[in-house]
Amino acid sequence: MKCYLCNSQTQLFIRKSGYDIYRCDVCGLAMTDLNKNYDEFINLQYGKGYFTGDPDKRAYVSYEKDKSYILRNMNTLIQEILKYKSSGKLLDVGAAMGYFIELALDKGFDAYGFDPSSFAVHKAKTTVGERIKIGSVHSISYPIQSFDIITMLDVFEHLEDPIKDLRKLVSFLKDNGIVLIATGDTKSFIAKIIRRRWTFYNPPQHLFFFNQQTLSHVLSSANLKPIAWFRVGKWLSLEYVLHLASTLGESSLATTISKFISRTTLGRFPLYLPLGDNMVVIAKKNITSL
Repeated sequence: MKCYLCNSQTQLFIRKSGYDIYRCDVCGLAMTDLNKNYDEFINLQYGKGYFTGDPDKRAYVSYEKDKSYILRNMNTLIQEILKYKSSGKLLDVGAAMGYFIELALDKGFDAYGFDPSSFAVHKAKTTVGERIKIGSVHSISYPIQSFDIITMLDVFEHLEDPIKDLRKLVSFLKDNGIVLIATGDTKSFIAKIIRRRWTFYNPPQHLFFFNQQTLSHVLSSANLKPIAWFRVGKWLSLEYVLHLASTLGESSLATTISKFISRTTLGRFPLYLPLGDNMVVIAKKNITSL
């Protein structure tokens, strides 16, 4: 594979879950060889099983049961947004069941979102109504320069064409608007130490794996200028942590413990993981280059 960013030759990095991940020796970007039609893939990938513990999806145990933990993590991010925008129209990309839309509405934002999962969006409509719609970045459409804030929370690594997709999203952003992207950092200590067992190395749903330098390249290509970088830890249920350790961490011990935990209430025990591998950037339009 040629590198998506710099067009240099890449090398096979790891094989996981039946997929190859390649890494560029020049810029460090890593990418999954999906080897299938992206639109057909996302229609199959993000169904009910993705949110309800299908082990083949390697995603959530129960997205709905973990709502309180998810909201707790999201609240950390919206507090950062409030440092730059106290109100305005917000678009959440990959909004799933609409939890961030709910939170943003509660904080006073005029919030909307979209997601390719019809299962998740139908769930979200019970709480946020027509503020959320089904679609991908490819298919979705909004008026030009209509949003003050665009958020992508653990979404950017799922995109087929990050630069093209980000450019389209930025066209929906007002000139004084901001974008928030949260994703994994391949240069984090934990990613380097555990390598293939790092939970962000999750093909085929995760297609690109960034560090601050490669993500900065993408932002610049989409005419965005970073104004803040920071790290966040995450609150997760014990059940979800064991699920990740079992499926993505490839731990047989976690698999055994998970089977026991699933029959008790211990699975709801909250854990805070400050691993330093979740990087967040807030960026604004680079008006001077327009």
